[in-house]
Amino acid sequence: MVNESAPVDVAVIGAGRMGRHHARIYSAMPGCHLVAVLDSDEKRRTELASSHGCRGFADVHSMLSAGIRPMAASIAAPTVHHRAIAAELFDAGIDTLIEKPLAPTAADGHAIIEHAHRCGRVLQVGHSERFNPVVRALSRYKLEPHFIEVQRVSPMTFRSIDIGVVLDMMIHDIDIVGHFVGAPVKSVAAVGVSVISDFEDIANARLVFANGCVANLTASRLATKTERKMRLFSRDMYVSADYHKKAGVVIRRTANQDQLDHLKAKIRSGEVAELADLDYTGLVNYEPLTIEDREPLQVELESFLHAVRTRSAPEVSGADGLRAVDIAEKITESIAEHAWQSQSAPG
Repeated sequence: MVNESAPVDVAVIGAGRMGRHHARIYSAMPGCHLVAVLDSDEKRRTELASSHGCRGFADVHSMLSAGIRPMAASIAAPTVHHRAIAAELFDAGIDTLIEKPLAPTAADGHAIIEHAHRCGRVLQVGHSERFNPVVRALSRYKLEPHFIEVQRVSPMTFRSIDIGVVLDMMIHDIDIVGHFVGAPVKSVAAVGVSVISDFEDIANARLVFANGCVANLTASRLATKTERKMRLFSRDMYVSADYHKKAGVVIRRTANQDQLDHLKAKIRSGEVAELADLDYTGLVNYEPLTIEDREPLQVELESFLHAVRTRSAPEVSGADGLRAVDIAEKITESIAEHAWQSQSAPG
C-alpha cells in the first residue's frame, strides 16, 4: 500500500533565486526533509544550507560520496546543465523535478526523458504557472480555444540572461496555451529583438495549431512594470485572466437563439436607434473566477512529492516540458529567419 504521508528526503541543486525558494518550501513542508543543497559556489551553498539546517555540497558526486542519497531532488541550476545533472540523479535512483525550461534544446529534452524512463524515475518539469491560482481556476471549465492572446512583460532582472526571453519567460505561456489547446502546432511565425543581452529580450510569436486555434504570444523583459495577462476566445465564451493580480472573469452567452434573432430584427428595423443605449447585459453572464490563492511553487512541489510517493504520473510531465521546448525552439528559429537588416536611405 502506498503511504502518501511517508517522509521524503530531498535535495536542491542550485542556490540561486529559484533554488532558495525550493529550499524554503521543502524545509517547511510536513513529511519532507531537506537534506542537502548543492551549488558550485561555496559561499552560496553554505549560507543556504546553514539557514535550513542541512548539508552543502559542490555537486551530486560529492553528495553521494558523503553517503547522502535523497529520494527526490529539484534542479534549479542554469538550463545548460540540466541534462548532465539529471543524468547523475537518475542513475542514483533519485526522482527529479527540473525547473523550466526542461532543456536548452529539444534534443537535450528527449535525452533527459529517455534517461528518466530507462531508470524508472519520476520526472516533473517546473512550469510553476500551471499551478497559478488563475490557471487552476480556468481548468475547471471546458475550454475549447479558438484564439488566445497572451502578454507577459516585466523589467530586466539580469537573472536569466544565459537564455533569451522565449525560454526565460514566454515558455510559461507556451506551456499553458499548449495545455489548453491540446493539439500540435502546425506553423510558427515570430519576431524578436536583442537589446541588452546576447539573446532576444523582446519577442512576439503567432502559433497556428492543427485544430485551427491561433495564439498570439508577446514577451518582454524590458518593460517598466510587470504584466501577465491572457485573453481566450471560444465559440460561446470569452476569458480575461490576469496571472499577476490573480483575478479573472469568464463571460458566457446566456441568451437563446430566438432572443438573439429578435434583437437583431429590432436593430435592422430601426427600433433600436442608438446601439450605445442597448443593454446587452441580459444576453451574457459575467462570472468572476473563484480563486484559491496559494503560492504556485508550493502547490507544484506538493504535486511533485505526491508523484514521488505514489509513483504516479506528474501533473507536468517530461513530455509537457519537451513540447514547450520544441515550440520555443521553433519560435527562436523563426526569429532568426525573419531577422531584418537596416537599409541606408536612397541617395
